[in-house]
Amino acid sequence: MLFNSFTFLLFFIFFFTLYFLLRRQLLAQNLLILISSYLFYGWWDERFLILIMLSTVTDFITGLAITKQKPTLPQALALTAFLLILGSILHWRTWDTTAWTILPLLLFVGLGWLLHSYLFNLPDPSRKKAFLLFSICTNLTILGFFKYFNFFADSFQQTMALIGWQVDPFTLNIILPVGISFYTFQTMSYTIDVYRNQITPTRQFIAFAAFLAFFPQLVAGPIERAKHLLPQFYQLRTFNSTDLKTGAWLAIWGLYKKIVIADNLAPIVNKIFADPSTASSGDLMIGILAFTFQIYCDFSGYSDTARGTARMLGFDIMINFNLPYLSKTPTEFWRRWHISLSSWLKDYLYISLGGNRLGTLKTYRNLMLTMLLGGLWHGAAWNFVLWGAYQGTILIIYRFLRVDDWLAQRQSPKLICWLQDLGLILIFFLITCFGWLLFRSPSLEIIQTFILGLNGFTYSHHLPVLAFYLWPLLAFQALQIHYNHPEPLPQLPRFLRLNLHLFILFSLLFLSSKGGQQFIYFNF
Repeated sequence: MLFNSFTFLLFFIFFFTLYFLLRRQLLAQNLLILISSYLFYGWWDERFLILIMLSTVTDFITGLAITKQKPTLPQALALTAFLLILGSILHWRTWDTTAWTILPLLLFVGLGWLLHSYLFNLPDPSRKKAFLLFSICTNLTILGFFKYFNFFADSFQQTMALIGWQVDPFTLNIILPVGISFYTFQTMSYTIDVYRNQITPTRQFIAFAAFLAFFPQLVAGPIERAKHLLPQFYQLRTFNSTDLKTGAWLAIWGLYKKIVIADNLAPIVNKIFADPSTASSGDLMIGILAFTFQIYCDFSGYSDTARGTARMLGFDIMINFNLPYLSKTPTEFWRRWHISLSSWLKDYLYISLGGNRLGTLKTYRNLMLTMLLGGLWHGAAWNFVLWGAYQGTILIIYRFLRVDDWLAQRQSPKLICWLQDLGLILIFFLITCFGWLLFRSPSLEIIQTFILGLNGFTYSHHLPVLAFYLWPLLAFQALQIHYNHPEPLPQLPRFLRLNLHLFILFSLLFLSSKGGQQFIYFNF
């Protein structure tokens, strides 16, 4: 179910009506969110629900076990009902008889309970580490199998072929579950935070399940932390006109960025990247520039719609993008782009590896490993690994040159600082654009063709189209800079606000791309 579809509009209207009627009943509201989120997620393929339900049960029990707690009787009954639903899905979609559905499930539950009983009786430090390891291994095994099995199988076969060994291909017909990378990282952060004593484990199973499956941000983030979002499921949500208006605006603005800007730039990008050998130098430049803004508007558009939808429901979701193309350094860029992922990688990977506490060379190693894994997180393909290596290299170079330190300590006149900032922004924007070439190109041959073809400045007939769709975005971002706020609309004069609303409305009606294209990050 896509945000940019009529089906979602009907779904949300029906859901919001029930949600409002249940505004004084917290448990019923959370249960409605959970059921609706599963309906939203299962709309693609109900088999995907099996995986998120397994992660939910695993980490709910693991969080309790880390602090030496066991589920209460009501919680055990809720978990049992959860597993019965899981068995029903397996029966419906996989096997022909109930026996062959229930028996493997009972075997899984039985082995899981035996393992839980054994680990639960270990001494305190060992128990905590064992349950954390169990949670991480379970989640990464599910993620790795469905996302990376065929990639590593193909890579192994190709590597053996290079040394003269012929290995029979062994791949599986695996469908990549939508959003698996996002909710896997979200549930892992919960368990890790419990292990680090940064949060207390929840005993409210429905609230936890709803937090993990919350439909506005389930499929493409932001990757929320439990300490921020989970407590919002413990209290009644209030409705007020300000949240409804600003939430609706944010959701509509996100849809505008997706279906008016990103989806109309997509044909240009697809055409040029499909066969760059026939494109002029100007077309190649426009192709890279168009993708640079396509992926930004597509992904930030989803995040804005998610934040706006959640706000109308009384939830606060973190900002995931903050004018990233105005960054002067890679460190600043990763504080502005996909903030939820970059902060996750920093807190749970980079710092766990030692961060910058173990000397210069190990700091460089940690930066490179973090970005390599960040690249691989985006997809099972070598272009993502190459993009991650490129981003790690840029981080290392800027750190070696101490650019961030220089920016923090400079004492030049204001005009000189402004010119320096402008120059650094332009330089890093070009560096970012080249990174998106690596990210978007499906093969090294495509990258080589682009590089060899960028041999001069020529006019491209795509330029007016690019300018036509981008100027409203740039104008709005100028307002964000002027008012120093990500949501400047309330600060605008009423007349300007009314005209902006009308502009967005008519653009959605008459300039929207046809076909309801899927969000790019659904593939990750």
